[in-house]
Amino acid sequence: MPDHPNRRQLLTIGAALAAAGLTVGSTAPAAARTRSAGGGEPLDIAFLVFDGLVPLDLIGPLSVLGATGRAGGPPARLHFVGPDLAPIPGGAGLQWVPTATYDTLPRPDVLVVPGPGQPSILMQDPAILDYIQTAHRHTRITFGICTGVLLMAAAGILRGRAATTYWAFADELPLSGARFKRRRWVVDGRIVTSAGVSAGMDAALVVAARLWGERAAGRGQAFLEYDPQPPFDYGRVENLPDADEDHLWNLFQPERDRVRDVLT
Repeated sequence: MPDHPNRRQLLTIGAALAAAGLTVGSTAPAAARTRSAGGGEPLDIAFLVFDGLVPLDLIGPLSVLGATGRAGGPPARLHFVGPDLAPIPGGAGLQWVPTATYDTLPRPDVLVVPGPGQPSILMQDPAILDYIQTAHRHTRITFGICTGVLLMAAAGILRGRAATTYWAFADELPLSGARFKRRRWVVDGRIVTSAGVSAGMDAALVVAARLWGERAAGRGQAFLEYDPQPPFDYGRVENLPDADEDHLWNLFQPERDRVRDVLT
């Protein structure tokens, strides 16, 4: 894929975001605007973007929060936040194009931390950890999805908090001082965390309800026709045949060891 998106790619990205009910970026500094969950300026929702991001961790919650506005709820101003404005490879032909940086959006109303496929790398990135720490001081909600919760843990904001994360790292998360809960989503004060990947959509509905009320979130859910009915009952790893469960645990063991090393 080219280093910079061409006009067709930008139009496609813009159309997708418009369909989700989101506006990209803003020319006014976030600190200079009046924010309100019930009216006034749209809330600033910052999605961290980085190389290795799991796409559904971003696209699922983005769609839920956008659909809430599209279905008659208060609009939200979406920002893809990176260290600079250079496009970030997303794999499989995708590309994340930041619309704000750590310096230009230091105080978002909502910070969304999607998960990386290999969390141990970004758990040692001082710029990302510093941004999570700094932004969290001012957020209404800090929302971690899947292994993005491990980035929040490495940033030191989960100590003493109840949280969930991707199943493979259930034993590692408590090393940060967090209290792991095996749930689809967990709310502890203004921190919302989700289990793996698809659970980010469920937790995003919780975030939408906390920001704008359950009726608004319900309209967004109906707008998306989000009514999961999976054909198989393998949504929990322990439901797999023993050999398949062992295979997945073995698949993640090297990264679990690396995450454990970072947190200890």
